Amino acid sequence: MPGQERVVAVDCETTGFGRYDRVLEIAVVEVDIATGRVIDEFETLVDPVRDVGPVDVHGVTASMVSAAPTFDEVAGALARRVGGATLVAHNLAFDARFLRQEFERLGTDFDPGSGFCTLRVTSQKLGLACERFGVPLTAAHRALGDARATARLAMELHRDEPISTGGRTRCRIGYIAQGMNPRTLRRPPGTVGVRGSNEMVRIVSRAHYPFSDEALLSYTDMLDWALDDHVITDSERRELRTVAADLGISEAQVRRAHRSYFDSIVAAVLRDHIVTPDERALLERVAYALDINDVTIPQVTDLPAADGLEKGMRVCFTGTATVGGETFDRSALERMAAIAGLVPVRSVTKKNCDLLVAADIATNSGKARKARAYGIPLISVADFVNLSG
Repeated sequence: MPGQERVVAVDCETTGFGRYDRVLEIAVVEVDIATGRVIDEFETLVDPVRDVGPVDVHGVTASMVSAAPTFDEVAGALARRVGGATLVAHNLAFDARFLRQEFERLGTDFDPGSGFCTLRVTSQKLGLACERFGVPLTAAHRALGDARATARLAMELHRDEPISTGGRTRCRIGYIAQGMNPRTLRRPPGTVGVRGSNEMVRIVSRAHYPFSDEALLSYTDMLDWALDDHVITDSERRELRTVAADLGISEAQVRRAHRSYFDSIVAAVLRDHIVTPDERALLERVAYALDINDVTIPQVTDLPAADGLEKGMRVCFTGTATVGGETFDRSALERMAAIAGLVPVRSVTKKNCDLLVAADIATNSGKARKARAYGIPLISVADFVNLSG
């Protein structure tokens, strides 16, 4: 219908967060604001014409984009979909910044409008926000998976904070040739972003950012890029300063944001009332990277230790883990236990379980909570595989 408001969710996977980084993958999902029904979807990998950056963050390898279109080849199709629409994104400032940079490289103006930022409304990472509102998130850190989830999340939030109100302005894009049949290339079936093994990612995914200001939320979200390896390099510091300047954030606000960000990570670590050695080491590295030296790092929780594996020991397993490239589920672990002369048990009880083996010793599963309450030692699957081998 002419004049009807168009709402479009967008998500970009990128080579990094800096001014000279590029879009690697982009997805656009248009939804009917009245019904939440998906009207149109667009997704493609993009050849960044440079290195792809941290593969462990986005899961996009150089070989995957070697035959992908460049941004100029898909710019027309994107402009047709997002131009004149109200943009929705989880960290809108991030996605809008990269789209602006890409279109400006083509000599075309890009104004994202005020849009609707689901990160601003929820103050949570996408996965945690989706969990909170019952929105399925499949293929996380794949542009289409994140865009679909963001669109559905926006529809949930729309009930309390209407997308169509608040003086929001629509996206405007200067003239660009509209290719009739733009070439696209999707990821091979089954490939998704591989974030998840990183301890920083696991903890940050549980964090609730203590801000309501969209600029501070956007800056804080970009810290995840810089801190993915627990270090902020000199070049990353320069890029973060540039990001802060672009967002209108002062140095004093940056310092407060770093401290609040660190405090939110500490709160996430303490949520299960357990501090593992890896978590404490991570907090120490993050505090150093953020130049925070007036804080007390939580001590490692004193938990019952397993001295070793003895024949006849009753062992319970929970979770699936990958060790040395090989995946171990519960049935595989129980077979290993039986071969080692151990007795696999199905549940954690005070009298009939001597050891719990978990994919992640920081887990807050029912079995883990029982083990801690009963003083039963808990070790990781990796440690169990090493001990039993």
